[in-house]
Amino acid sequence: MPKVSVIVPIWGVEKYIEACVVSLFEQTLMDIECIFVNDCTPDNSMSVLKMIIEKYPNRKQQTKIIDLRNNGGVANARTVGMKIATGEYMIHCDPDDYMESDYFETLYNKG
Repeated sequence: MPKVSVIVPIWGVEKYIEACVVSLFEQTLMDIECIFVNDCTPDNSMSVLKMIIEKYPNRKQQTKIIDLRNNGGVANARTVGMKIATGEYMIHCDPDDYMESDYFETLYNKG
C-alpha cells in the first residue's frame, strides 16, 4: 500500500498539466500513487500526460489513468479516484497546481 494517493481530475488543462505532473513525479516521497481521472477532456491534456509519464519510467507503475465514459464534473472525477485509491492517505490535486519537491514527504511525516 502506498503512503499517499494523489487524485488529479483532468479536463481542459492542456496548458497546465505538464508542470503539475512533473512536480508530482519529482517528489522526494517515493511511495506515492498518482491517479489521473480523465473526465472526457476535449483537448490534448491526456497526450501531454502520457508524454510526461514516458519521461519518468520510475513512476510509471505508481500511476493510474482512469478514462470516464461521460463528463461528470470535477466532483465525480474526484469520487471515482477516491474509490480506487489505495494509499494510507489521500489528497486531491488540481491539474494546474504545482508542489514543491518535498511537499508530500513533509505532509506525510507530520501525519
